[in-house]
Amino acid sequence: MADQALSSAIAETSTTTTNGHGEERTESVSEQVPELPAYLHAALKQLAPKEGFTEGNFTIEFDFGSSKGDGFVGQMFKATISEGDRREVYLCKIPPLDDARREQFSSMAAFAREVLVYDRFLPTIYEYQRAKGILSRDDGFFHTPRCYHAHCDETAQESVIIMEDLRLREFQLWNKHNIIDYAHGTLFMTHLGRLHAISLAMKRDQPERFAPFKLPNPFDPMLKADGPFRNMILSQLQMVIDALREQDTIERAKMEQLKEDVFDELARCGKAELAEPYAVVGHGDCWTNNMMFRYEEGIPKEIVLFDWQVMRYVTPVQDLMYFIFCCTDGEFRRKYYHEMIDIYYDSLSTMLTKLQHDASELFPRAVLDEQLLVFGRYGILMGMFLVPMMCTRNDELPDIEALAQKMTETQQLDESFFKTTESNQEAYATRIRAVVQDSIRYGYL
Repeated sequence: MADQALSSAIAETSTTTTNGHGEERTESVSEQVPELPAYLHAALKQLAPKEGFTEGNFTIEFDFGSSKGDGFVGQMFKATISEGDRREVYLCKIPPLDDARREQFSSMAAFAREVLVYDRFLPTIYEYQRAKGILSRDDGFFHTPRCYHAHCDETAQESVIIMEDLRLREFQLWNKHNIIDYAHGTLFMTHLGRLHAISLAMKRDQPERFAPFKLPNPFDPMLKADGPFRNMILSQLQMVIDALREQDTIERAKMEQLKEDVFDELARCGKAELAEPYAVVGHGDCWTNNMMFRYEEGIPKEIVLFDWQVMRYVTPVQDLMYFIFCCTDGEFRRKYYHEMIDIYYDSLSTMLTKLQHDASELFPRAVLDEQLLVFGRYGILMGMFLVPMMCTRNDELPDIEALAQKMTETQQLDESFFKTTESNQEAYATRIRAVVQDSIRYGYL
C-alpha cells in the first residue's frame, strides 16, 4: 500500500436497493470512508485533465460505491471530481485494503484478469464487430461499462479500475434475493449468445489475435483438493445434502457421489480442451449482482455486464448453467428452461450470421445439447456457493476480513462460507433442493 492517502472522512451514504419489480427502498447510514491508497489518488489526478478539468483547480472526494456482499475480491469507492459548478462521478474498483483478504482471496490475480478485459479484450472484440459492419448496440455486444482507466501491478499489489457510474444513466441492479423473471432472463440470454458468438467467429477469422484470451479460470488453483478452500467446498456440499428431505433418496445418493468427486468435477468443467473446438471466452460470473438493467415503462430494455474478474476460456455451458441454476428457481425452470436455452442459441446463431459465419458449422445445436450433458452439473457446483448467499440478508453475510485472517493463521477455511440461519433456512432449502432435482431431471447429475 502507498504511503499517502486521503484522510478519513465521515460520509453520509444513501444506498438504494431495487426489489426487481421497480420498488425501491433508500437507507442512509453514516460510515467512515477508510484511508485510501496513494495510487488511487494518482490515477484520478491523471484522469482529471483528460476529462477536461484544469490542473490544480479540481478537488476529489470519496464515498462508498457498493454495499456489503457486493464483492469479495475487490472494494468499490465513488470518486467525485469537482471544479467550480462541474461535478463528475466515477466508480473506482481497487483490491481489498485488508492485507489478509487481498492475499487469501487471490485478489491480484483477479484484478490482473479484469484489467486485461477492459484494456485489451473488450476493445478487441468491439473493433472486430465494427470491422464486420456491426456498429449498433442493438445489433452486437457492446454492453459493458465505459472504462476510463485500468491498471494492475501484481508485484506492488496495486490495481485500480475507474469506470462510469451506471446509475447516472438510470441503470438499476436487480435485487439478488429475488428470482429473475422472464423479461430479464431473455435479455441476458440474448446478449450472452452474442458474446459467445464473437469468440467462435473471431478464433476462426483471427486465431492469432484471439489466442491471448484463451485463459483458464484465475481461481482454479484455489479449487483443488489440496487448496485452501477444500474444507469449505466440502462443507458447502454437505449443506446441500442436509437440505434434502428424507424421501429424497435419489437426490441424496447423487450428491454423496458428487461429494466424492467434487474436485475432479470442478477441474473437468473448466478444461477448455474438453469443449473444443467450441470453447469460448466467457464472462465467468454470471449472476444478477454482475449486471444492471435500464428500463422503459417498467420493461428492461438494456443490460450491461460488469465484474469480469474471472473471465476465462471454457465451454459456453458454464455461463449458461451458472445463470440458470443460481438466478432462477424450480418454478421458473419448469416454465422456461428450454425456452431460455433456445433464446440463447437463436441469438448466438443470428450473431454468427452477422459475423459472416454459419452456426451449423461453428456451433451446431446438437453440439450445444451434447455439451449441456457433459458440463451441465456446473450448475449445482456453482449453486452450492451462490444460492445460500442469494438467500442471505446483507447484514447476515460473513465477515470477509475475519475469514481471511483465519485463513492466514490456518491456511485453510474450515467452515461453510454461507451458513443457513433461521431467517433463510426454508428459502435456501427450497431453492437448493430444486437445483439438485433439476440437475437430475435434465441428465446433468
